[in-house]
Amino acid sequence: MGGVATRVAAAAAVGLVALSAPATDLAAQVTASWAPFGDAGTADRPGPARVADAPRPVTAVPDPVVETPVLALPVPRRLQVEVPTPMVPYGVPLETTPPPAQCGGYGGLRQVPPGVVPGPGSATVSWQADGRDAVQGYRVTAVSQQLVAGVQPAPPQVTVGQRADCGEVTASIGGLTSGVAYVFWLEELVLDADTRVTEYEQVGSSPAVVIG
Repeated sequence: MGGVATRVAAAAAVGLVALSAPATDLAAQVTASWAPFGDAGTADRPGPARVADAPRPVTAVPDPVVETPVLALPVPRRLQVEVPTPMVPYGVPLETTPPPAQCGGYGGLRQVPPGVVPGPGSATVSWQADGRDAVQGYRVTAVSQQLVAGVQPAPPQVTVGQRADCGEVTASIGGLTSGVAYVFWLEELVLDADTRVTEYEQVGSSPAVVIG
């Protein structure tokens, strides 16, 4: 019984070899195609290509801390101004004494209304003297308030000099028409301190006065 099994197995092996001729060729081709891989890594053939190394993890480096200097800004301060005050006690009003005026208040630019006393065809004009050194004299002009046809006649005038004190200055003016109203202009002859030139400056006028 054992011999029969041996012969059957041998026959099957022979038949398999006989039927597998094409398979032998296929096995030879497969063996040839795998030959390069079998020799990989040997001294005669170069080894397989290396897989690229994975990138190493990079540790993040923090940015350097730059300390910015802090500038101290000036703090605005309130301006304190000390104003000198008069040397008087608190609660006591300051008393001042103005300098005495010349000739009863005449000592600068002012209006001096002259007084007028009418007479027959004339008038007497009076005013208080101006005590300034620059005043050299006075002039009185009688301006008629009655208009006439054509050119107006020149008004009558009279000049008087300055007096030495602050008394009253008087001027008489004639050539006036009776029954006619006149306004009397008063002018001062003033010497300019810089140019040394004298000129008349009107300082006052009277109300209209009717001549008797």
